[in-house]
Amino acid sequence: MTLREKILQTFIVTIREINTHGGPEKFFEKYPVGGMYYSEGEKLLDKNGLEVGTALDYDKLNICKKNSRNKLLVCADSAALKNQQFNISAQRSLGGSHNPEDAYNYGKIIGMQMNDKGIDWVLGPSIDMCIDHLMYLTAISDDPKIIAMLYRQMVRGIQDQGVCATAKHFPGLGTYFVNMHIAPGANILPFDKWMDSYGYTYKQMFEEDVMSVMTTHVSLKSYDDEFTDGYYPIATYSKKLTTDLLKGELGFKGAVVTDALIMGGMATGNLVEETVQAFKAGADLLLWPPVEAAERIEECILNGEIPMSRLDDALERIERMRNFRKTALDNKSFDKPDVKFAEKTLKEIVKRGMCCLRNDLDILPIKTEQYKNVLIVDVTDEDEVSSELLKKELIKRGINAKVRRDIYDVPSRVCWQADIDALQAQYDFVIFNVNAHFVAQWSVPHMLIWASHLFDKKKKLIVNYGSPFFAVDYFPEDPTIIEMNCQPKEETVAMLVDGLLGEMEFKGSSTI
Repeated sequence: MTLREKILQTFIVTIREINTHGGPEKFFEKYPVGGMYYSEGEKLLDKNGLEVGTALDYDKLNICKKNSRNKLLVCADSAALKNQQFNISAQRSLGGSHNPEDAYNYGKIIGMQMNDKGIDWVLGPSIDMCIDHLMYLTAISDDPKIIAMLYRQMVRGIQDQGVCATAKHFPGLGTYFVNMHIAPGANILPFDKWMDSYGYTYKQMFEEDVMSVMTTHVSLKSYDDEFTDGYYPIATYSKKLTTDLLKGELGFKGAVVTDALIMGGMATGNLVEETVQAFKAGADLLLWPPVEAAERIEECILNGEIPMSRLDDALERIERMRNFRKTALDNKSFDKPDVKFAEKTLKEIVKRGMCCLRNDLDILPIKTEQYKNVLIVDVTDEDEVSSELLKKELIKRGINAKVRRDIYDVPSRVCWQADIDALQAQYDFVIFNVNAHFVAQWSVPHMLIWASHLFDKKKKLIVNYGSPFFAVDYFPEDPTIIEMNCQPKEETVAMLVDGLLGEMEFKGSSTI
């Protein structure tokens, strides 16, 4: 390989980059990159019908593989098994089940999904912790020991299927509310606290020999405090964080991949120079870079600005991933993708993750003869589905149910205790249905939500699908709360009602 071809081995490109440089045949002839990113979902097309986003279909992926001079290292955030009907993530349910076998099997299913689509490497799991309640993620726990125990098993499950796993997002999301998709984020823990939490979880992943780690556009000023241009250095650009801490002090032997190099959290207005800086800092794989950056990296190596040892280190770490995958494929040391196993196992994980957080008044299980008329308060602005699903399921079980968001036809009118008393007198039971993924996302423009604490606690239930911090932050005194730890789907809402009626036991534990 020429020097330029070696550098391009570190590039993981999107279908957009391929199409904006002439399409698969022309692109791979001129830019023999090391890998590409696969994404399922709605494709973004230009006026000529070419993909200009990240999503592409399976057939186009195979066209790219065929045109590539080298075997592409294909990565994805997710992929579904062909013909899989129960398309739901059970990852949050692991925080409720605390079951290592569930975590392993969930990883196994992820590996099956990747193998079903010919994907070598999954960009997960996310081992972050939601220490700041306002964070824009729903982590499965804020306890590093639970995180480490479960995610070690998930990594093992993925990699036992011959698929490379990725621990992310280093140095760790969850302590500061700024979303790194928009602006540089931060991990604000003192370094000793960071080592006891995030550092501990990463070292546990390394003991499981996770193949890659994703750095992200987040600073850790307790380790790298070189303040410039109004910011502390993010891991993407920080040699101290990527090389000295991650590869050095923590001893990571695998390949470091950047987070997507198009996010607002790392944008300075010159994507070529940003890509060069990420490589210089210690990233071995560059996710979604402009291919023109290869020439600039070559220039920096030739003029001595970047030592040749930096490229050698990257190529050795990438080769380690390739050898892991090749050995698995050669030995066929993985299970055949199994839709029935996946569907059955995901349902079991979701069921075990559902938690009756509080039942202090022994309201549950409810009796249909006692609770014939139920009011469902549709709490979340962003959700127009879950309350209707619950209503439909209750009616199917012989319970009259109605969904409301406001007490009045004029929502801006103030809500008084007497008005709530008149409303709840019409119902035997009131369910507040919360489905916002994280606390900061929750908007409360409706009077029934405003007045949620005015309802009689002896006939009131909180059902929460999103962040577990809703219970401690917004309903600390409510005696009856169900934590679903999963998405509201027909199947999961049916399980909820099974539990409410005593036909199923809520076996999960609190995630916090």
